[in-house]
Amino acid sequence: MTYNNTTATSDKEKADLFADYFENDVYSYTDDTLPFHDQVTSQANNLKNKRITSLNTPKWKQITIEEVKYHIKQLRNSSAGPDNIHNRCLKNSSELLIQHLTKLFNQILKQGYIPTKWKTANIILILKPKKDKQHPSSYRPISLLSCLGKLLEKIIKQRLMLELERRNILPEHQAGFRPGKSTIYNILRLERYAQNQLRCARRHSAVILFDIKAAFDSVWHDGLIYKLNDLRLPKYIINYLTSFLKDRTASIEIENVLSRQFNLKSGTPQGSPLSPLLYIIYTADSMNDVPTHTEHGLFADDTALWTSSNTMTYLSSRLQQSVDAFESWCKSWKLKLQPTKTEMIHFTIHPRKRYKHPVEVKVDNTIIKPLDHTRYLGVIIDKQLNWRRHLDHIETKIAPRIGLLRYLSRTAYEPNSRTMINIFKSIARSIIIYGYPVLLTADQNVWNRIQIIQNKALRAALGLPIYTSVDYIHKISNIPKIKDYATTLLKQSIQTATQKNDITSKKHLQDILEKIL
Repeated sequence: MTYNNTTATSDKEKADLFADYFENDVYSYTDDTLPFHDQVTSQANNLKNKRITSLNTPKWKQITIEEVKYHIKQLRNSSAGPDNIHNRCLKNSSELLIQHLTKLFNQILKQGYIPTKWKTANIILILKPKKDKQHPSSYRPISLLSCLGKLLEKIIKQRLMLELERRNILPEHQAGFRPGKSTIYNILRLERYAQNQLRCARRHSAVILFDIKAAFDSVWHDGLIYKLNDLRLPKYIINYLTSFLKDRTASIEIENVLSRQFNLKSGTPQGSPLSPLLYIIYTADSMNDVPTHTEHGLFADDTALWTSSNTMTYLSSRLQQSVDAFESWCKSWKLKLQPTKTEMIHFTIHPRKRYKHPVEVKVDNTIIKPLDHTRYLGVIIDKQLNWRRHLDHIETKIAPRIGLLRYLSRTAYEPNSRTMINIFKSIARSIIIYGYPVLLTADQNVWNRIQIIQNKALRAALGLPIYTSVDYIHKISNIPKIKDYATTLLKQSIQTATQKNDITSKKHLQDILEKIL
């Protein structure tokens, strides 16, 4: 293991080397480069030095015993943090202990102070697929935090989310980590937009998908505190979150050996229930200066911009204006775009046509040219929107799962058909059906291929030979044909969108339903 010309061999040396890498290259402080940065830092420092003593406000009541009990019941049996208090201990808490926990949580909120041990993480490392194990950047950090601290964070997260949704603070098209939203929301919006431009308006359209370098780990603490205060949240909540971000530390754990402790000078704490919500608060205004001719989709740190025009020249110009606006926002808030991982698709009904002025944009002075296909929120999108590339992806992903189903159906204990059907639904059909609203726009040849995939998986689950008739396997399993199942899900999604008053999703879903009926 080597970093900065230093080689480590023992577990302790490796742990300390990783600590150097994460402290200096990942969770490091980015220097102020703009006058605006000085202003934000100054205001954040003022907030850090303020404290309040009043807990009761009209909208933020004290934490109740019932709240604590509810969130304890929701806990999973995850690993313990540095304090070695496990969730299993909390789930077996006595009534007296829960009362004391409730008092402790309320006192923490009253004082705006979080115990130091709750802000310390032990980080274990997972090697990323197909990466060089000798380089520190090849590992994904997994933080083990105090279970007690995370219990309080879950309570604060629920209250904070309710307040943000009630006041309509989060962007409409931010679908990440929000109740009632999913990845399909923005996939559907993009697909409907591109299809309408291609089939109806006969206009050029393109989407650019950004990659933000270490997005969650790069959040500027002072900037986040500044934004939280700007939301006019109750002061004791701001004090809690300020303490939550301040003076966080971590140690790397390798084979039960801990590194030296190091400071986390940036980022939302990995593994914390609050981190995703804090990130989407931090980026809530990222699209404010993007021109109105461009639409956007956000899912946590996945950011997409798309627009259209009658000519390629204007299409490039519109995209560049939008890219420049987003890039400027990133620089203001100390996030860095990665041009080498940023991708673009130009949607066209003439895939082989060579354009005199093909669409292109610059990100950080690097030219981004269109690709034939790309992956967006788990769906492979191609420039013709025919979904064949996505089917290739499904077939590759599901092949080992079909093998697993076949193996399970032939094991000595002979699982019953109902068990195998449930396993099929869990590990196979969920993969096949993902992205069903946009796949329903595909031609029948696509659905014939999807049906073949389901047939293979069903036969494997039931332990039947490959020549068993399609009608028979669906009859004995009581599983509908895959397109019928997708259509049923589509109708259910329309009902859900209606109940939640999600006008955008309802309109797009109804458009698709009308076309297939």
